[in-house]
Amino acid sequence: MLTPEFRDQFLAESPDGRLVLTIYQGQIIGITPGQWEQFVAELEGKLSAPSTTLQHLRRVAFAGYSEVVLDKQGRIQLPTHLRKSGRLERDVVLVGVGRCFEIWDKERFEALLEESNEDVSAELARADIKLPF
Repeated sequence: MLTPEFRDQFLAESPDGRLVLTIYQGQIIGITPGQWEQFVAELEGKLSAPSTTLQHLRRVAFAGYSEVVLDKQGRIQLPTHLRKSGRLERDVVLVGVGRCFEIWDKERFEALLEESNEDVSAELARADIKLPF
């Protein structure tokens, strides 16, 4: 179930409640159909000779593609192929990431939170990104 904030955000961009789910870096990603169309257009229009790694990303994203519709309570049905690809067992966590969301297996997400994260301050500085905290 999407939180009310995410549901409202997605309904503002996709009033019919349609969402696109796919796989990226082992997680299920949820975006609007418009975001998906923009992604496809950029892949097709900007990349004339993609690397093998980028071709793999494209294959996985396109193979994972599934369109779903939010019900009245903001729930979505996860297709079997995405549950398997996302390695979802029993409990899941919905994580907001900007204009999209990720669906994680709860145990995998908790393990991610426990990892010691590397300092990315230099990378943020090179991109001129200032944290608001």
